Amino acid sequence: MVREDTERAQWVALRRAGLGSESFRGLIAHFGSIAEAWEAPTGAAREAGLRTQYVRGFERARREFAPERELEALAGHGVRTLTWEDEAYPSLLREIPQSPPVLFARGAGGPQFEQALAVVGTRRVTAYGREVCEQFCGAVARAGVAIVSGLARGIDAIAHRVAVEEGAPTVAVLAGGIDGIYPRENEGLAERLMETGCVISEYPPGVKTRPDYFPRRNRIISGLARATLVIEAGVTSGALHTAHHALEQNREVLATPGSVFSQQSAGTNRLIRESGAKLVGSAEELCEELNLLSIGQQLTLGGPAAHAEPAASPAGAPAAEGGTTIAAGTSTEEGRVLHWLAEGPLHVDEVARRAELPIEVVTGALLTLELRGLVRQQEPMTYLRTG
Repeated sequence: MVREDTERAQWVALRRAGLGSESFRGLIAHFGSIAEAWEAPTGAAREAGLRTQYVRGFERARREFAPERELEALAGHGVRTLTWEDEAYPSLLREIPQSPPVLFARGAGGPQFEQALAVVGTRRVTAYGREVCEQFCGAVARAGVAIVSGLARGIDAIAHRVAVEEGAPTVAVLAGGIDGIYPRENEGLAERLMETGCVISEYPPGVKTRPDYFPRRNRIISGLARATLVIEAGVTSGALHTAHHALEQNREVLATPGSVFSQQSAGTNRLIRESGAKLVGSAEELCEELNLLSIGQQLTLGGPAAHAEPAASPAGAPAAEGGTTIAAGTSTEEGRVLHWLAEGPLHVDEVARRAELPIEVVTGALLTLELRGLVRQQEPMTYLRTG
């Protein structure tokens, strides 16, 4: 077994023993390297300032650990490891406090990418949130940006799926061992994203997902990216924890506004109001904030959907004046709302009744259309088309 593999196995052993960033830094500062710490006399780890429980874990790892067997087991799971000593360890993640001393990864790519955007949000995504996520993630994926998220239901899964569909790399950060996908329903998505991207964890195989691991996981999501985008989040959403980690890491935080009537947007609206998150109201604005492309190029970021035929008018809906198209890039729901506003201002409740759409869908569509300059609020809760 070559020395490099032996040292890598020692890092893994100490991670399995429960040692974290603080303990690893203490050992390296005192001994000069993990390899030197491993060879030190019994009891020497205490001199490095490790707490008693970690001194015990350190000594247990040295007594019981078999490097060859561990590395063989990792290879059997298709797992590779990255330590602070590896050039391939993500440089942005290395900068943050409490960066994981060992990363476990499965897949073809990364997790080191020049451009990466963390995308997080609610698990109970609305039609508005789904559309925003698809448009925004599609734009940055086409611009060559890797998308980082947590493989959860809702916004996370949509962000990963869009990246896969656009052929862009995406990184899923797990809150448990690298050999387990949570939730199970996203196992197929995980397999697809590993073809161009990767799944990573700070936990080795065999570690079960636990509720208290999710908040810790969130610092890695934000730490891998230059900016974090929050799309729909309630006031208690874990997505807000990720945003706060990003702010502490001196990374940019972006958020999409939502309806004042939507609980799923209460957290993002508060984030914009109280935490200094930058409001982004379109895919073009997002790309401008990320300095991805020139203004002229950004206008084409809508992709195929931006040039698609407008949604067909529902039965009995008024057509646009002169038979012209309503607007490029509108969703079916937005098109229906615009149709009914063609003849004059309407109250939100009346729009919902005529368009036969739930009120929360209508308010979400109106917010998107207002941000795009296609409607304006004439008086409280009453909208009309512009132009």
